[in-house]
Amino acid sequence: MKQIPKNKIKKIFLIISTSIFLIIPLIGSPYLDFLISMALVYAIWALGYNFLYGYTGLLSFGHAAYFGIGAYTVAFILTKFSINSFLIAILAAIAISTLSGILIGYLCVRYTAIYFALLTLAFAQFFYALCFRFYYITGGSDGMHVSTPYLFNFNLSAIENPIGYYYFTLFFFFIAVYVAWRIINSPFGKILQAIKENTIRVEFIGVSTRKYKWYSFILSTMYSGLAGALYAPLFGHVVPDLFIISAEVLFATLLGGTTFIGPILGSIVFICARSYISAFTIYWPFILGSLIVAFTLLFPSGIVGTFERKLSHILKSEVS
Repeated sequence: MKQIPKNKIKKIFLIISTSIFLIIPLIGSPYLDFLISMALVYAIWALGYNFLYGYTGLLSFGHAAYFGIGAYTVAFILTKFSINSFLIAILAAIAISTLSGILIGYLCVRYTAIYFALLTLAFAQFFYALCFRFYYITGGSDGMHVSTPYLFNFNLSAIENPIGYYYFTLFFFFIAVYVAWRIINSPFGKILQAIKENTIRVEFIGVSTRKYKWYSFILSTMYSGLAGALYAPLFGHVVPDLFIISAEVLFATLLGGTTFIGPILGSIVFICARSYISAFTIYWPFILGSLIVAFTLLFPSGIVGTFERKLSHILKSEVS
């Protein structure tokens, strides 16, 4: 039998998934708009995290720090500084998160394995503590209210205009996916993947692995800052706990798998599962955590990784 081209399958999947994202507000409810908007925010975050973990092989326990920095930056600009331009707030959030990633990443990539992971966690805890130390600025445990953002005098409140906010988030999601795709399929992306496969061999051919790990770290913090910036107006409130939810982006990435599409699908499944399970029981963290652990043990390659392996097996059997 004639083998189905993988590129054709990918194009069909891209068309179908894009169409679904575009029509969701037309067939859903305001709550569904909110839920998928949140899933898109987490997908952007997980795409960035996957640069570091999925492609470079560095496990971070502290990437919520840059998510929180992005969210608090938007809150400060919109509320404290009374600047209602959402684009200005987003650009500032990305810039500050990236700058933090440049400085912190430079220190962290000097260490490997568990030492790297613990150091990233320490920095996340540091920012978490700062929120309480400077409570008169950040609001402490009460957090901060996020004022309504505007785009060229167009109201982008997630409550008053959920459809508008959804499409605004979707626009940045598409940009994030496109940029990530170009990076991963560039020579730079291939070097990152080579570092994950065999760091010593890459160093042997004269490539500075530390430098590329640093670049990967910076890219991931840039995406984290963007995700945090989009998160803040969606909830309308930011709290210090945003700095200590790094496990959520890790779970989303593991759930979908460390392929390119994996973190996106994993984020959607994670957010939807968390939403619906939490509606039925107060013990949802335990139930959700148990399900994720069980799923990870049964499908170590994640949803997408398992599907790709099955699809490859089917295509090979058709050829034979």
